[in-house]
Amino acid sequence: MTEDIPDLSWWRAFWVENDQCLYGNQPAELGDARSVQPAFTTRRSRVPVLIELGEDWIIDRMRVPYRRFIQDFDFQQQVRARCAEQLMNDIGYHLKPMVHSSSLLHGSIYGNRIEYPENSTPWLDHVIHSVEDIKPLIRRMEKVDLSQAGLVPWFVEKYRKLNRPYRWRILHDATSVHGPGTILSFLCGITDMATYLYDAPDKILALLELIGQITVEYSRTVRRLVGAPMTGVGMFDDVAGLVSPEHFRRFFLPVYRRIYQELAPGPNDDRFYHNDARIGHLLDFLAELGVNGVNPDPQTDPALIRRKLPHAIIYGCVPPLVLKGATPQQVMAEAKRSIELAGEGGGLVLTAAGSINLGTSYANLAALCQAAEQFGRYS
Repeated sequence: MTEDIPDLSWWRAFWVENDQCLYGNQPAELGDARSVQPAFTTRRSRVPVLIELGEDWIIDRMRVPYRRFIQDFDFQQQVRARCAEQLMNDIGYHLKPMVHSSSLLHGSIYGNRIEYPENSTPWLDHVIHSVEDIKPLIRRMEKVDLSQAGLVPWFVEKYRKLNRPYRWRILHDATSVHGPGTILSFLCGITDMATYLYDAPDKILALLELIGQITVEYSRTVRRLVGAPMTGVGMFDDVAGLVSPEHFRRFFLPVYRRIYQELAPGPNDDRFYHNDARIGHLLDFLAELGVNGVNPDPQTDPALIRRKLPHAIIYGCVPPLVLKGATPQQVMAEAKRSIELAGEGGGLVLTAAGSINLGTSYANLAALCQAAEQFGRYS
């Protein structure tokens, strides 16, 4: 069934203006390596729109098996090339390059076995099954060569083979890391993590100190090996939204502080944060940490985020399930609400509050873009 979307000439004109709004004065010759970190300003024509289509969307759209897409790099890139051609022909959209690892690159360095189901997202098996496993893991990780750990050698080889430097924002790139909550969940699972926070706090604190150190070293290693920028960081930590403010302050805040201070030490360095869980109770911490870009959950009030983080770019705040399953009119209404609540002063990039789900239609992506055109003009 043909979708009711604007014609190709509209899309082409939209993307030209959108690139100017999103990338500003960054040199065009940087291409896909331009940072997705627009200035907080109304000195552009309208609210920028960010559409990042990840592996779920591509695999669903192209009807290919998940396992082969992730494990067979040549096949992965062939599928991406076909999808990129379709997107360009259908909506004039340029699909940036990527080496897909299902966001498991960072987590894999701890020695977790990776499970690759045929038609769903891969996951990491746990390596901590009791508190007695924590000290041996710490001792082992203190000696590990991070350039050879987990998926790192594979990623570096494929990135160099691709030979097309890229930067993403809500999807992972070489400057992205997982936060300590997500790493703990990779290591022992969310249920055991929650238990250990109460039953073995000293051991968890020791493990978290290691996680902070390893995260910084891992990130610097990957950047050096692929030639990515050495400063600025995007931290992805959905699990942190599941803990109380008291536990966040005691267990996670010191690790966050170390990661941001060491990987984004400059006053204008990128300190991006993504969390799909509710983040309202974490906003004061994020302000303290100097977070200057945030992709929040769909439940937290955008007005609250703007009030607590007055100088941060908000990447949102349309709920992914609305963007996927609602009508274009409903998408436009949600996008208008985001513009009204979070767009004052030029601090909004209009996108999903989280990632764009598989099955999201061209018509609803068009509605998001049309909302920026209709409601997001600065002049």
